[in-house]
Amino acid sequence: MKWNQSSPLKLHWLVGLCMICSGQTMGGGSRSDSNPLNVYAPPCITRIKQNIAVNCQITPTGGAQPYTYAFTGDFPTGMSMSTGLGGGLINGTPTGVAGAQATVTVTDSRGGTASTTFTITPASLTGTGPCGSSICVTAPIYAIKLEKGYVMSPSATLQMVATSYWSDGTTLDVTPMATWACTSSPSCGSVSAKGLYTAGSSAGTHHVMATFGGVTNDGGGGTAVTAAAGPPSSKENNRVVNSGMVMKEVLELKSGIPTALLQKAECVVVIPSTLKFALGVGGSYGRGVMTCRGGPDFQGPWGAPTMIALGGGSFGFQAGGQATDFVLLLMNKRSASSVLTSKVKLGADASAAAGPIGRETSAATDAFFRAEILSYSRARGLFAGVSLGGSTLRPDNRANRKLYGKEANAKAIVLQGEVSPPLSSLELLSVLNSRAPQNRSADSSGSGK
Repeated sequence: MKWNQSSPLKLHWLVGLCMICSGQTMGGGSRSDSNPLNVYAPPCITRIKQNIAVNCQITPTGGAQPYTYAFTGDFPTGMSMSTGLGGGLINGTPTGVAGAQATVTVTDSRGGTASTTFTITPASLTGTGPCGSSICVTAPIYAIKLEKGYVMSPSATLQMVATSYWSDGTTLDVTPMATWACTSSPSCGSVSAKGLYTAGSSAGTHHVMATFGGVTNDGGGGTAVTAAAGPPSSKENNRVVNSGMVMKEVLELKSGIPTALLQKAECVVVIPSTLKFALGVGGSYGRGVMTCRGGPDFQGPWGAPTMIALGGGSFGFQAGGQATDFVLLLMNKRSASSVLTSKVKLGADASAAAGPIGRETSAATDAFFRAEILSYSRARGLFAGVSLGGSTLRPDNRANRKLYGKEANAKAIVLQGEVSPPLSSLELLSVLNSRAPQNRSADSSGSGK
């Protein structure tokens, strides 16, 4: 067999081609093109804020670990980046808001390199929150929220939350980082390092202040908190207190009112211990309260309650008497306005959301807002079949006069804010503002049903 003189060259070429196809060069070693080294500016550098500690790791992709880090340029005052093997951590606390540019170069174990250049400009504490300042302090629970502050009982505790508003449009909870104080000290009580305020033992109005980065909440004035004496003992105040207890207990039940429904409600009616007697003919009566989200558009916090009366009769095959708590959710503006201004007959059956004890409650509304009121009940006595059929729901302006000490109709109380909430409504309003602070109903956009 005769070999062509070019055969050794062809053989050498074929062997080299096979090595290339298998991912190897003629000199040996892996090709880096199949897994290139890349490095990018980490997203966390866009959220850096003045006086807030930074821990922002640069994480390359591809190449071969371990990585070595180096940089040129600069970082904002108070910040730096770890270099060398296993570095790449941008940390520190920026003390200013001047921007700085840096180029970070990463080298992998095979000598491959990749770079990224970015500018860091810390956001400044110059945003504007709902209090008109760049730091606002709120008390989410166990207080009555008023336009100018909160009301609580003497010696009670109140968790304050400090929210900061930044030049980049973001917000940040700075409760554990702020410096807390209250004035006038020591009669105001005390505030812990984490914002837990304990009111003084006597009644008075004080101011709780959170300072961060040289800025004090509410433009330096602090948040007003009034430690008020206990509510006067009267039928009306006791009714308000009992309504708050019912609402709190109902919302704590595992089979209670779904949070999503409560968040969409414009108003809540609570009728504690409604009595109903029936032996073929049933009669029901009760007194309670109605509270709504503040303002004509129902967008504010839950506000001062109006007294409500339940009356009327029903027919059915019930036996025995019962004391039942009723909670009604009014789901749009029209249903709320109807109850605030007129007597509403609960005369037609309507489907109801699952009640707090896991059964469907029968609720009847007039045809004007059928299915716009969702009802729940909690029975305290023996009763076969829960119904408010034939009853009426109306404002109790006579009781409002006794509660507030002056003439005040339901519409003026709820929609026009003519009176401040009584201390007896502390439990009711605090639990509602805690569980459903924002109106999430479609009707809140301005379109009624």
